[in-house]
Amino acid sequence: MKRYEQVTHHLREQIESSQLRPGEPLPSLRSLSERLAVSKNTVIHAYQQLEAEGLIEPRSRQGFFVSHNQPQPELSATPRPVTLGALALNVIRAASQSDLQPLGSADPDTRFPARTQLYKTVARNARARAHFQPAISHYQPPPGSDLLRTRLAHHISETAFSCQPQEIIICNGTQEGISLSLRAVAQPGDIIAVESPSFYGTLQCIEALGLKVLEVPTIPGEGINLSLLEKLLKAWPVKALLLNPNINNPLGFQVQRSHQEKLMALTAPYQLPIIEDDVFGELNYQSHRAPPLKALDRDGRVILCSSFSKTLDTDIRLGWVIPGKFYEEVNYFKYVTTLASSGLIQEACAEFMAERRFARHLRRVKRTYKQRWELFAEDMNRHMPGEVIYSHPEGGYLCWLELPKGCDGDRIYQQALAEQIAITPGSLFSTEGIYRHCIRLNFSVYDGSSEIRNALVRVSELVRAEIQRAG
Repeated sequence: MKRYEQVTHHLREQIESSQLRPGEPLPSLRSLSERLAVSKNTVIHAYQQLEAEGLIEPRSRQGFFVSHNQPQPELSATPRPVTLGALALNVIRAASQSDLQPLGSADPDTRFPARTQLYKTVARNARARAHFQPAISHYQPPPGSDLLRTRLAHHISETAFSCQPQEIIICNGTQEGISLSLRAVAQPGDIIAVESPSFYGTLQCIEALGLKVLEVPTIPGEGINLSLLEKLLKAWPVKALLLNPNINNPLGFQVQRSHQEKLMALTAPYQLPIIEDDVFGELNYQSHRAPPLKALDRDGRVILCSSFSKTLDTDIRLGWVIPGKFYEEVNYFKYVTTLASSGLIQEACAEFMAERRFARHLRRVKRTYKQRWELFAEDMNRHMPGEVIYSHPEGGYLCWLELPKGCDGDRIYQQALAEQIAITPGSLFSTEGIYRHCIRLNFSVYDGSSEIRNALVRVSELVRAEIQRAG
C-alpha cells in the first residue's frame, strides 16, 4: 500500500468510526505531514481522494472539514450532449505559438536526440524516394505497414501483453483511433460513459459523432468510481466505456491491477466495449510500465488506442489501434475516413524501432520527466498558495490544480495568455462545468531555465489574486 493510501485509510477509519465527526476540521497539511512523518504532497493526495469520495470538503481559507453530506447511493449522473464550443481549439492554437511559455497543451519536450534521429530517417527516405521515380505511387492502405506492425507487436509483447502484428491497425494518432473506435461500437444518439474529469479531445470526439456522454466521477489515485458505474450501467443503455487508466490525463495517476480486475468483472455481464486511451501509458516513472487494461481482455472487447505523440512528437501523427473483436469495423472506418496513414512516416518509424532505439528513448524520457516533476513540485510548494491542491502524477508531464470553489480557471487562462503564458483551463474537462475552479499545467519542458520558472511564479501570482477575488 502506498503512503498516501495508508494516510487515506487511516483518516477514512476515523471518519467512519465517528472519531472525526461531520463538520469537524481535519489537521492542516503541515501538522498531519509532521505527525505521520510523510510529505505534504502525500497528505494532499490523501485529502484529494477523501474529497472525491465525499467524506471531506474544502472551505476557502479554512482547510478541510469532515463533510455533513456523506455519499448517498442515489444516481448522480445523466447522459447529455457535449457542447464544449471553441475554447479547446483556442487552447491548442495558443499552445502552438512559439513566443508563449508552454505550460498549457499536453505536448512533449521535442529536444531529445531520438526525435532528431527519427526526422533524419524521414529525410533520408524522402530523398531516396525523390530519386526513385515509379510510374505511379500507391497508398499504404489499412491496416498499415507490415514491418511497423511487426515491430510494434514485438515492443508491446515485451513491455505490456502478448500481441500479434495482425491485431494492429495503424492510424493518424490516438485521437483518430478513438474516433474510429467510437464509430465501430456506437451510433449517433448512443450513450458513452467516460471518467470525470476527462480529456477534452475525447469529449469533442463524442460531440462530433453526435453521441451523448455519461460522466462518472474518478477517485484520484484509484480510478473510475466503480460503485456508481455499476448503478449507471443498470440505469442507462451505455454502448461503451471510454477510459484513460494508465497515467491519466489530467490527473496523472496509474490505475492499480486490482481496480482493473474489478472493472473488467463489473462490465463483463454487459459485454461492454471499453475504449482504452493508452497514449501516456509508457511514460510512468517506474522502470517497467504497468500493464494496460487490454492485458486483462479475454473476449476482445477492449480497444486499445495509442501513438507516438506523447513519447516522441505530436507532429508525427502516427498511432495504432488494437481493436480486438471490432477489428473489421475499425479497419473499414479507417479506410473510408482517411484511407491511409503516411507510408513515408510509417517506414521511418519502423526503422526507428529497430535495435531497441525506442526502448532506450523511453527510459531516457521517463527519467527526465520524473526529474522535471520533482523540480516543478518543489517550485509549486514554494510559490503556489496553500489553498491550492495539486495532483502528484505517477508518470507523464501533466499536473492538475484544484483551487477553492468560486475561483475561475478560465479567467486565469486569459490573464496568463495575455502575459504570453499558456495554461489549460479546467472547464474543458467536463460537460457540466464542474471543474471551472481548476487548471492543468504541463511541465514537460520545466528544465530549470529562468524563463519557465518565472512563468510558473507568475501563474502562481495570478492564482493567488483569483483566490483573493473569489474569497
